[in-house]
Amino acid sequence: MKHRLKQLAIALAVILAALSALFVAIAYWAVPTAQVRNDSAEAVQVVAQWRDQSRDLGSIQPGQTVAFKVPGEGGITFSVTYADGRQVTSREMYYTLTTTVLAVVSEQSISVDSELGLVTADQAARKKPEQAR
Repeated sequence: MKHRLKQLAIALAVILAALSALFVAIAYWAVPTAQVRNDSAEAVQVVAQWRDQSRDLGSIQPGQTVAFKVPGEGGITFSVTYADGRQVTSREMYYTLTTTVLAVVSEQSISVDSELGLVTADQAARKKPEQAR
């Protein structure tokens, strides 16, 4: 009888540990991600703004993609400053858990789109806009 109780206690502890690890993994991967890809021919300065926070992404080189996590949910915009001083701001894009916001800087503008799902920064950075459709 004591042996069975000990086995049951061990089995319950293993199940509890596995469920805890699964919860932690889901909580980490479910955090929204924002990515900014520079498809223009020149380096640009980008600032992301959401809720009451902002993040200066610094200088993004042509062809470079910068990714970062954005906690919670809400709307996010991206402000781009070109080398000649021009500034453009994207439309606001809503994000929530498991959302990846994709911002693409071109010569004249910045476009935004989103994908729902657990897309890693590396996977989405390799996709071209025409592949995402």
